[in-house]
Amino acid sequence: MKKWLPLAAVVGTIIICFILIAILDRKSPSSELEKLPALMDAKGRVEVEVGDFMLEKQPYMGSPDAPVKMIEFIDYKCPSCAEWEKTIFPDIKEKYIDTGIVQFYTINFPFLGPDSILAASASEAVYRQSPEAFWQFKKQLLLNQGKEARIWATESFLLKMVKSNLTDLDQKLFKKDIQEHTYLFDVKEDFKISAANGIYGTPSFVVNGEKAGSSLQELEAAIQQYTQ
Repeated sequence: MKKWLPLAAVVGTIIICFILIAILDRKSPSSELEKLPALMDAKGRVEVEVGDFMLEKQPYMGSPDAPVKMIEFIDYKCPSCAEWEKTIFPDIKEKYIDTGIVQFYTINFPFLGPDSILAASASEAVYRQSPEAFWQFKKQLLLNQGKEARIWATESFLLKMVKSNLTDLDQKLFKKDIQEHTYLFDVKEDFKISAANGIYGTPSFVVNGEKAGSSLQELEAAIQQYTQ
């Protein structure tokens, strides 16, 4: 896998973003802010080994026999991710995922704020309970996205959103996973591996191991070179 940007540069940019967002935000209660995790808090397991994307543990839809593997890298606070989900993903799903051409993966790349990390951790918690429910979580969280410069994906917001939209989920277990940051290491692992492989923003896409643009035309061109 090619490397497009040094990991140190990515991490430095993200730290600056976190500081700026913390300065800009004045509305979130301090108790909510104190609950937000940082990637450095992920402890208790071996250190991340940077290598290829660990697709065997990522949420996916589509046939495992599909000739094309497409990876989406997402930050739930990213407005462009929400726009892509609304305007482009339906076409990708109908034309390529549902027809067995593409197996589609989503990997967390939370770089826009500390609540991005909590949202990513929440998505992992949902996926571990129910892979099917993950896609509803992803859709609803992006549809209910707050302003990028505000800290909005807090514990209370996520608990309320899941309770309202994912009624079959074990709410107590989800709350426990959120509060204890059960899957924070998984988020850290995805972030570090993605950054080491040249991902530096969202939405970003990799199609059969090569980076691709995010527009429908660019993605279709990347897909079709493996299907013609």
